[in-house]
Amino acid sequence: MKTDIASLLKAEYGPMWHDTMCDLPDGWVQPLVDLLERLYRLSSIDPIRDRTVYWVAVRVDVYDSSAMAFASPIMPSHTWTPGRAMACVEALTEFTGRTQETCSVCGSDGYLRTAILGDHGEGVFCDEHASGDSYAS
Repeated sequence: MKTDIASLLKAEYGPMWHDTMCDLPDGWVQPLVDLLERLYRLSSIDPIRDRTVYWVAVRVDVYDSSAMAFASPIMPSHTWTPGRAMACVEALTEFTGRTQETCSVCGSDGYLRTAILGDHGEGVFCDEHASGDSYAS
């Protein structure tokens, strides 16, 4: 991810930001923003306070075929409701699914391209960013 984008996201999402997010390719920034927004809005589900609180700390693992986000609760367990917990799980699952269907270069619709014949280009790409015959779908 470009450093200027990472800096903006770090400033916007503060305690939820983790430096592992910098490893995301540029095409997967929008799924990350959507994830962070959904996790930020956990306070609006079964509210317990008048102000927004951070419910989770997040880190991201990046692979050729997807990225996975992991959330650690930072609010006491008695403040979690089934609705809030399910919204968190759904946001994490949606993030992984979107990275599996989004070009890691440009953010357009993409799919996993598998390297064949010793080529080194496995990843999730759109038709434009796939290197032609070097992939088998």
